[in-house]
Amino acid sequence: MLLLPHNPNAFTRSPLDRAGHRRRDAEWLADARKADATRVIPFFERRPFVTEEDGRAAPGWLGAHALARITAPDDLLLFLGLDAEGAAHFAVEISEASLLADIGRFDDLRALGPRLSHGDLAILGCAKSIFEWHARHRFCANCGQRSCIAEAGWKRECPACKAEHFPRVDPVVIMVPTLGERCLLGRQKVWPRGMHSALAGYVEPGETVEEAVARETLEEAGLRVREVRVHSTQPWPFPHSLMIGALADVENDDITIDGNELESARWFTRDEACQLVAGNHPDCFAPPAFAIAHQILKSWTQG
Repeated sequence: MLLLPHNPNAFTRSPLDRAGHRRRDAEWLADARKADATRVIPFFERRPFVTEEDGRAAPGWLGAHALARITAPDDLLLFLGLDAEGAAHFAVEISEASLLADIGRFDDLRALGPRLSHGDLAILGCAKSIFEWHARHRFCANCGQRSCIAEAGWKRECPACKAEHFPRVDPVVIMVPTLGERCLLGRQKVWPRGMHSALAGYVEPGETVEEAVARETLEEAGLRVREVRVHSTQPWPFPHSLMIGALADVENDDITIDGNELESARWFTRDEACQLVAGNHPDCFAPPAFAIAHQILKSWTQG
């Protein structure tokens, strides 16, 4: 288990040891699925099961004994790892939500995010990302036949052509362009009125992170990047991206908007950016602390 206390982003610093060597150990997995200490978190349509107490949401962990009652033979069981005491943790994508309606609910992880603990969010985000991948990759990309789940949910195998398929991660650069004491934020038309955020785009094949930052900044806002400083990264399970956050020093301030990506963009002074981070800007607001864009902007305001 590797903890990164310097990473401020949501979905990071999972408290579980992934114990990847156990994924191929069928006998150990069978025992873990019956152990008293084992914990299971159900999902339904990629939404985690949560309980509410005194206005606080928490993952609705169940004991291993619940598996027989809530799962069907084809439900996907994913081994997540081991906690500090060695207890196994699983996630299961169930096919019937009503089985648990009397004790909790299935809710959208993005909406739940700010209400969950850092560790819980990292665990649930990992599970959601894997479930999203399975939902989109049920058939072999090599021959088109339906593939089978293997290695405790971390792999798919094709029984026809024997191809192996592993969960994908889509790298995305997300950056705040800066010029002296100003930073640039953009907004998309679909966002709530007043919301401004970092620029972002997928890394293309054959492209470095730095090159992707420079290309996307030029394409979206017409700004020429001269230096890229990677700030931090964030797994983003919507559906399965890795956000690579950066500050991008640029050499010009004349904005040219790509109307396909942004509705508008504007420069903010460092003082205005501080107001955005604090949530008291008079007419604009930034994404919440849950989002890496907030953390990049906050870092820049601190010099």
